[in-house]
Amino acid sequence: MQKSIWIFGILAGALCAVLEYLFIISVNAHSGINSFAKIAVLAICIIAGLVVTRKLLGGVISIARTLLTGILIALVRAAIMIVVFVFMYYPDGTFYEEKVQIGLEQVAASVDADESVKPADKEQEIERISANWVNQMKPQGYSVTAILMSIISGVFISILAAVFLSTNKMYQEL
Repeated sequence: MQKSIWIFGILAGALCAVLEYLFIISVNAHSGINSFAKIAVLAICIIAGLVVTRKLLGGVISIARTLLTGILIALVRAAIMIVVFVFMYYPDGTFYEEKVQIGLEQVAASVDADESVKPADKEQEIERISANWVNQMKPQGYSVTAILMSIISGVFISILAAVFLSTNKMYQEL
């Protein structure tokens, strides 16, 4: 069973790292589509991992085992993504510099176009959002984002998968 966690976690991490790489090298890529694609890859890998785990356990998997397996696959995925990010970031982050500049331009354009932000506050809002974007494109910020996104997505996907794949053993007779 642990093999299926590692296999599907590594597969999800590798595919998500490829998607992240394609997002970074593409000038016109949209971050929302990238995030959706990474969540879809995680969902497919968690469901496949749970199906394999259920088969290995004799066709029955508990709700707790479903949640644990999904979260562990998500954590392995996050670890792989972080390792690849740090490898591409080494030594000084120049690989990401072009995407950071494009992101900063998009932040400025979106804040300028936002009518709900007062004109006097636009400069501060641009600085705040730009600082968040720059921090997200550094190893520490990326690590936190990847782990949190993986855990939250993994829990949600595992709960949905538990509805269809799991068996509540609490009410079964021994």
